[in-house]
Amino acid sequence: MQALSSVELKRDCEAVQIPAGHAVVLSVGTPVDITQTLGGSYTVLVMGGLFRIAPKDAAGWAADLSSPRY
Repeated sequence: MQALSSVELKRDCEAVQIPAGHAVVLSVGTPVDITQTLGGSYTVLVMGGLFRIAPKDAAGWAADLSSPRY
């Protein structure tokens, strides 16, 4: 089992709610737990819900991750 990486968003970030597919904006300062990375996109857990963040929307905070990518 892989450990979660936790980060705080450094800017507003567009995301897609899983599995509903609704577009949302996660606000700056929101703590997120990264559950998966694949092809540059991220699946994050936020307040009990899962969201997908595309590579273009992860720019600016994803590069700061100190944990290895899974």
